[in-house]
Amino acid sequence: MKYKTLIHLSRLLLPLFLTNCNYDHGVDPIPYRIKGTVVFDNVIPPWYVREARVAIAKRFPPENLATDLIYSDPLQFNRDTLRTEPDTLHYELVADPGTYPAVGVLWRKSGASWDIANILGIYGIDFTSGSLSPKQITINDDHPIADSIDVLASWDLTKRDAIIEGDITFQGEWPQGPEGTEIVAIAFFPIIPKTQLDFLSVKALDINVPLFRQEPFHYRTSVGSGEYKFIALFWKGRKTSIFDIRTIGFYNCPNDPLRPKPVKVAPNETKSGIDFTVDFSTLPAGVNFKKDGEDCP
Repeated sequence: MKYKTLIHLSRLLLPLFLTNCNYDHGVDPIPYRIKGTVVFDNVIPPWYVREARVAIAKRFPPENLATDLIYSDPLQFNRDTLRTEPDTLHYELVADPGTYPAVGVLWRKSGASWDIANILGIYGIDFTSGSLSPKQITINDDHPIADSIDVLASWDLTKRDAIIEGDITFQGEWPQGPEGTEIVAIAFFPIIPKTQLDFLSVKALDINVPLFRQEPFHYRTSVGSGEYKFIALFWKGRKTSIFDIRTIGFYNCPNDPLRPKPVKVAPNETKSGIDFTVDFSTLPAGVNFKKDGEDCP
């Protein structure tokens, strides 16, 4: 159940890789390495998955997929339709000394380029421990090898055949300092959440929103086709628990700002213009929204 809960939380979750990073360090081997395992759930990967790779972020969220990420070789995952156990793969990457804010697993569809939204799992995101942020990794002369950097990955997150995009406008001041902002994420729900348990129904999660941005941000998120009744931006502070995540803005009805507006997206469709405003001045409580489930009047 804990693993299933992690899968639900990770939905959608931090897509990525266009090229491999090649290192020319001469004849001497470089001792600095990051290694661990990728554990895929026992869901069979869809036929359209071309490849998956481990990606180490030099910055998070990455702004440039070619320069802000270090990629592994393609993971040799199991496509056996008779597999009933999780698929565990080992990886090891050479990296320069430094601190890396995130390690994740990305996938690419056949015939498509890499997309930062196509994340299968991120090291450190764990609902059971209350962690919603990637864990950073440091390698240096004292600790040249970062071991056991294990990532839980779910093939369920590849079920994305549509795109929702729009602009997010920020109002108020971002909470900063030691008790300030840890992460923000756009979440896509098939229902309007009424209880804490309802938040596990999230179908896609986009954590590629730059922190402390003041100008509008254009998001473009791969999602599964269907209807989404609640599209919102969530905020978590550095010292707040997972149960204190706050909604600070959502896509709403134009004539009733407290009522979420549903969005339907068909297979292979791009739904544009899903714009909304977030307001940091509503913290610590966050914004209110109607939960009766009625559509816009």
